[in-house]
Amino acid sequence: MIENPGIGSIRNLLTLTQPSGKEVAFKIGSIIKAQVIDINDKGDAVLRLAATGGDKGNLQGTVIRAYSEVPLTRGQNIFLEILGGKNNITMRFMGSSDSASETIRQNVPVKILDMLAQLSTARAGNPEFQELFNMLKSLPESIKTALPEFKNLEQLLLDIKQLDGKVLKAFVETSGVAFETRLKIAILGDPASILQNLMSLQAEGDLKSLLLKLKSLLRDRNIIEALKLSGHDIKDVSEKIEKFIKNIELFQLTSKFNDMFYTFLPVLWDDLKDGEFLFKKNREKGKESYTCDINLDLESIGKLSISVTILDKSFFITFYSERHEVNDLIKSHKHVLEDRFASQGLPLKAINFNHKKTIPFGKANDQGVDVKI
Repeated sequence: MIENPGIGSIRNLLTLTQPSGKEVAFKIGSIIKAQVIDINDKGDAVLRLAATGGDKGNLQGTVIRAYSEVPLTRGQNIFLEILGGKNNITMRFMGSSDSASETIRQNVPVKILDMLAQLSTARAGNPEFQELFNMLKSLPESIKTALPEFKNLEQLLLDIKQLDGKVLKAFVETSGVAFETRLKIAILGDPASILQNLMSLQAEGDLKSLLLKLKSLLRDRNIIEALKLSGHDIKDVSEKIEKFIKNIELFQLTSKFNDMFYTFLPVLWDDLKDGEFLFKKNREKGKESYTCDINLDLESIGKLSISVTILDKSFFITFYSERHEVNDLIKSHKHVLEDRFASQGLPLKAINFNHKKTIPFGKANDQGVDVKI
């Protein structure tokens, strides 16, 4: 969920009450455009959806009815983020492209909202990562030898059994979301070492740089012919590469927009539907703290969010789950976590457990540390 500082202090939700005509399928986390056709004093609104990004008209022209907590006007063009909901789908008002909404427009440039709307449909979950991995595994060794980028990309997709602290740190640094930052650091270093730094960065491996290189190589006639002979559809391979480039760009733009580091988790884990990391620096009452939120959507237990905060050199951990029994299960094993922190000499001040009806992805948990022990 994308934070908008310009509208954080007002109630900014719309609730879908009734689609009109064809059935509407929304993807949670996606951003849609809509025009306000009608609105009454009670907040009952009629909206016409506009196509965004790769939607290609799937939603364009669809009319929906929604209850709005946001003051809207007829003819207004608005951006909404789909939050989800079982019976009633909720949508978060993000901004408007109308001149009448000048305050919001200053805080949230329409160009950025447009870019986010176009990219939001490209977000990839674990099934898409598995598809990419299966495609890479199926490539003949002759092609992987001729194009080592395919093998390098395959190695960057991790199996959950390989995951540990060092591997996780390396992945975050090479996820592609931090690609431009790492390039800047390489270029702004010692002028005599710029070329060496860039070559080192390329050799180390970065998901986005590999994808961009593969995108370029897939235009080569010899490579196209080799893939065809191996039974692979060049269009399918190219579309998978392009989808993951856009996925990275979505996280890059969201990170910049929210002043945080936000990245995905391309781990091959059968139980995982989706996963992400959010890193944020906070400042309150003159003290700095650093928080990492890990959001997981698991087939077996639903959504789970783990928030780890460092404050005054001490750790505070909060688990959020949508199911009470999951909290009880984790709580029964909290001594394992306490023992691991103690074995590393890390001061763990508190472990808290909270229940949430819904855990939205892309939104940092509430700032501040619960020091209740």
